[in-house]
Formats: sequence, C-alpha cells, structure tokens
Amino acid sequence: MAYWWQIESMLGYLQEILAHINYTRTSSIYKKTGLCRYLFDALNKTWTAFNDFQGELGRADIQSFTQLLIEGIPNKYIEEFVESKELQDLVNFEPQIMNHNTLRRNGYRPDQEIEPQLVKKASREHSKVVNAYNKYLFHQNDEVKERVIKRVAELLYIVRSNIAHGEKTPYGPDLKKKKRDEEVCKVIIPLQRLLLNVLFDYPDRKLVVYGTLTPGNVNHQIISEIQGDWGNCVVNGHVREINGLTFFSWDPHGPPLKAQLFTSSLLPNRWKQIDEFEGSSYKRILIPIAKNDEIAIANIYVTIKNSEVRKWRR
Repeated sequence: MAYWWQIESMLGYLQEILAHINYTRTSSIYKKTGLCRYLFDALNKTWTAFNDFQGELGRADIQSFTQLLIEGIPNKYIEEFVESKELQDLVNFEPQIMNHNTLRRNGYRPDQEIEPQLVKKASREHSKVVNAYNKYLFHQNDEVKERVIKRVAELLYIVRSNIAHGEKTPYGPDLKKKKRDEEVCKVIIPLQRLLLNVLFDYPDRKLVVYGTLTPGNVNHQIISEIQGDWGNCVVNGHVREINGLTFFSWDPHGPPLKAQLFTSSLLPNRWKQIDEFEGSSYKRILIPIAKNDEIAIANIYVTIKNSEVRKWRR
C-alpha cells in the first residue's frame, strides 16, 4: 500500500520538504535554534501537504500537526518511535520545557526569577508528555501509544512557537530564554530528524549509488561489509565525469537516469564514515526517486552549491 506522500499530486510538496531538510545538511548553521527552526519548516510543510492530501487545508496548525503524527506515522514505526532514545531523552530532559506564551501571559519578566508555581504552570505540556510516557511503560496498548504521540506533538508545537517568538521583550533582550532555547534544541533536533525519518519510510536507511561505490566497482569495499539489499531505481538529474570521478547533480526536471538503491538499517551508523570517504567535493542530500513504479526518498551524494539549495527553498 502506498504512503500518502507517494501519490503524484504530492510530489511538489515533497520536493519543498526535502529542500528544507537538505538546507540543514549543506549550509553552515551554527546555532541549534537555527537548525531547529529549519527542521520545523520541513515539518510545517509536511503537515500542510498532509492537510491538502486529506482535503482539509483550513485546519488549525496544532490540530494538523497532531493529526500528522497520529495518522502519518506508519504503524510499523509507531512502537519504534515511542520507545526511541530520542523520545526518552526528551522525557528525561531537565529543567522541563516551558511554554513562553504562558510565561508572558502571567507577568514574566526576563530580569526576574520565575516563581515556582509559574514554572509548573508553564511546564504543563512537558509534564503531560512525561505522564503519558510513564503510563505507556505499564500499559503498552494502542490507545496509550496514541496519547504519547499526541502529547509529543503538542510539546513540539510549543517549542516551535518559543523559537519563532525570539528574545525581544518590552524589558530588553531575554538572554535567559535564548540560553534555554539553545539547550532545548539540543534534545529536540534528534527527535525532529527521527520524525522525518518515520514519516517518510526511513530515507536514512537508503542510499542511491551511481559511481564507484556500486558492486564490482573500485570503491565498493567502503560499503560492502554493510548488510543490506540492492535494487534498481531511477533518479532525475545530470551526470558528468571529472578526472575519472562521476559527479551527479539533482534536477527534478532533468532526464531520468538509472542507478542502484542500497537499503540497510545499518546505514545510519555508517553515514559519518561514508561522508568522510566521499570528501568535501560531494554533499549528501535527500531526493525523491522512482523504485518499482513508486516514489521513495533516499540519500545521494551530489555536487552542489549552497546557492542552489537556497533556490530550492524558495
């Protein structure tokens, strides 16, 4: 059964979503809040696409984001997501994440200590995640799993809003909030990446190979020890050779090119090694590919300029 994002009418959305993700991979973003913001842009575009797919573009953002996670995560990945280290790290994060809108509505000033009762009130969404997760540890049924996902969606939406608000206040810059946001994003970013993986059938477990890494070629030993499956696929773009090396540039409107797809659950632990082997002349991005008459999303090494990524994001 095809996923919702695999139908042809979603392809434009999909390219925009991947452009946001690729921007985080190919650009120099030094602040965690900046990286987190761009990944939220990818998720925002995802729930817009999901709304369109369901014919409900007018649905409120928090409602649509929650619905995306509840209905969009494939059943085979729900338990993996709920039991992931990324989610456990969020559950255990201290001090708990506060809703800055709640703080502002209750007289918060950055130059004063926050009263314990207000901290508790502002941390309500995080507390709900913890409570739902602890209940899941004792009652691992579908209803409790859905509640965990719903509470996570609500908290992520709070984080998104916190970051979007910035540090400007009537009382001067909120440097404490700036520091809190950076610390929060350290635990949120891995969860964002996991979400994008489970929503799109784990693209980080897929690698398109078109050059010297292919079986029987000179550099195949770099990945030959990784257990996985090989198959054929089609990508759109252009290939050129320079000094004996093959360079691919992705072009959604370019000619179809035959390539090979390597799929392995072990790839996420090997990306750093493969990236180092490929060197600075190549960047690893995600692209839509054609596999068995269906759209899939996979990693591919390309030659690319940051200006091209910015162009895709527009």
